[in-house]
Amino acid sequence: MKLFFEKNSLPEDIKKVFTANYPFLKIEFYKNPLIKSLYKKETIPAHLPLIQQIKKQSETVINIDRNKTVAELENDFLSIGLKAEVFRKSGNVWVETSLTNNWTLQQQNAAAEELSRHFATTAKSF
Repeated sequence: MKLFFEKNSLPEDIKKVFTANYPFLKIEFYKNPLIKSLYKKETIPAHLPLIQQIKKQSETVINIDRNKTVAELENDFLSIGLKAEVFRKSGNVWVETSLTNNWTLQQQNAAAEELSRHFATTAKSF
């Protein structure tokens, strides 16, 4: 599977395609990938085409194959000038995958699905 960044691709467009393939994961895009803030990360505004944020001013493709690790995916985004982070669903919250960024997208999605089922079952028993 591939993500295609076209001239007018918005953050939400890319997020929808990513989540359609990995329903228990989400991806966020942040401004200024070279500036690491200790405080709040600023997401790219939803109305701003991503092509304006990347190094290449032409169409770009990122592979989101199920065997790609989170670290590889985030590095692919960084190589085109986008700071991206993948999050995994854990019950009702989204957690960073930084401690498990060597897991594949398939592994992350499966783990999140299992946790979601566990939380759903636990919630029903109360």
